[in-house]
Amino acid sequence: MKKISFLTICLMAILVGSGRTTDIYSLIVDGDIKQAADSLSSVSSASTRDGDLLFYAGLLETDGAKSIKLMQAALQVSVSPLHREQIYYRLAQYHFLNRDLKNLGLIVTEYLSRWESGRYRDEMLRYSIMVDDISSNYESALRQVDRYLLSYADGSRGQWGQVDKARVMLRYGKKIGADKVLRKLSHSKSGVGVPPALYLLALTAIAEGNTDNAVFYYSLMRESYPSAVGVDALLDRMADLSSGDKIDRTADKLTGTFYSVQLGVYSSKENAEKMSARFTKYGQKLDQLRKKISDKNYHVVYIGRFPDYLSASRFKDKLEAEHNQSFLVVAR
Repeated sequence: MKKISFLTICLMAILVGSGRTTDIYSLIVDGDIKQAADSLSSVSSASTRDGDLLFYAGLLETDGAKSIKLMQAALQVSVSPLHREQIYYRLAQYHFLNRDLKNLGLIVTEYLSRWESGRYRDEMLRYSIMVDDISSNYESALRQVDRYLLSYADGSRGQWGQVDKARVMLRYGKKIGADKVLRKLSHSKSGVGVPPALYLLALTAIAEGNTDNAVFYYSLMRESYPSAVGVDALLDRMADLSSGDKIDRTADKLTGTFYSVQLGVYSSKENAEKMSARFTKYGQKLDQLRKKISDKNYHVVYIGRFPDYLSASRFKDKLEAEHNQSFLVVAR
């Protein structure tokens, strides 16, 4: 609220079109888009060259390319320092989404030289890291990450730095180091970096064909962060990993191998038991097994012991239809 109030004071002083002091930016921030557009229209004219008005028009424009042109135009005329900094940030976002590394690098470099302690400094530093990462300049990217972590070691910014470091290390072929970073981060009680860490751990396990670890990390992510980006994508990748003919044939050759439906992975035994209790009505054997990862115990809940993948898969489909959840078939 303090930040918005400060912006309101600044904009009240800036906007004087037609003798009015319309706080268009606050309307946009508050989500009142229609009133903001109406207010902008009432103070705009063909002769208006105010950079702030061009910036507001850019914020209201739904077409990304047109929005950026308006913001670039704002930089060419009079625009308040407060908005000039944000325009650079918006330009960086746009160039990153379009994979325009050349212009992204130029914008980031200019921003960091203009605003040494800017509001978006941490994010701009991360964009700089990504430019090197995507360009395969891994040594430079790692140096930048280490410098970033010297400034932002804790909190959300620190966790994002750890995610960036692990991602670059994986792309650079330093899997052991990346795995160490990701495991430590995945054990954090909370934070923005935990879901990406679990995602990268699962993705790495999938790439290596390690079904057990892939299922494990996917399950942790799904149980704790069901709405996180990447959950559905992991499930699709794991379906290819766990349901193909190769796994069926391999399992058939192993003495004592059977298939179960994995219901979930829990750090609390109590929660694992609650999950098991919900599925007793099916008359299938329920198992709770402890799995230890990096000195931390987890409880994995399985249901059913089927002689072939097809039978287990049919049972899984039934459970998913009745519980509106996604489950996995695993060979045991």
